[in-house]
Amino acid sequence: GGIPIAMPTVLSVTMAIGSHRLSQQGAITKRMTAIEEMAGMDVLCSDKTGTLTLNKLSVDKSLIEVFVKGTDSDGLLLAAARASRVENQDAIDASIVGMLADPKEARAGITEVHFLPFNPVDKRTAITYIDSNGDWHRTSKGAPEQIIDLCGLKGEMRRKAHQIIDNFAERGLRALGVARQTVPEKTKESEGSPWEFVGLLPLFDPPRHDSAETIRRALDLGVNVKMITGDQLAIGKETGRRLGMGTN
Repeated sequence: GGIPIAMPTVLSVTMAIGSHRLSQQGAITKRMTAIEEMAGMDVLCSDKTGTLTLNKLSVDKSLIEVFVKGTDSDGLLLAAARASRVENQDAIDASIVGMLADPKEARAGITEVHFLPFNPVDKRTAITYIDSNGDWHRTSKGAPEQIIDLCGLKGEMRRKAHQIIDNFAERGLRALGVARQTVPEKTKESEGSPWEFVGLLPLFDPPRHDSAETIRRALDLGVNVKMITGDQLAIGKETGRRLGMGTN
């Protein structure tokens, strides 16, 4: 038996009908062969942030951990807001500045000298600024491990910081480290005084409202759903648990 000559045409028409039905449900097909590939799919790998979750971060103020005497959670938030952009913000900057009573507080009473934007090497942002007394300061926020190393935390303080980060992760929360220093040389290029570890902020990225149902339907169809994330394993496990994906 040869292949019926009309078979390619029949398949093309069938996939075109399928594409039309998908478009009625809000799914646009760019390649007809994608329909065939989807039909034979066994495993669906999905990014976590912004796909399974909303990528709309919020700060749980009640869980903020302050490491510096004489500073409270509001002081830590203000330090983090100083090291955030007030314009063209990413999700982290927006969540932190949004916690202030007035977003203008992030730059109130200071003169910005230099801002270091986030980059994949340093994994932190930093601002050098002059206060109302003419003194120079620098504040930084970023990946907790980078901030811990920046401040040279050792011994019990380092263990305490890692324990808090792990506790956050087990609750599905990302940690953000905050540090500060004075700049007695009064130049943006100078190293400044030793960095001081101010504390840790917990960030929560809630799951999309339809993620759990979508995953359940995929599992019912025999498609195994896998999460891909650069976050800590504990955060991935907690997010998976909330979405009904299991914890392994």
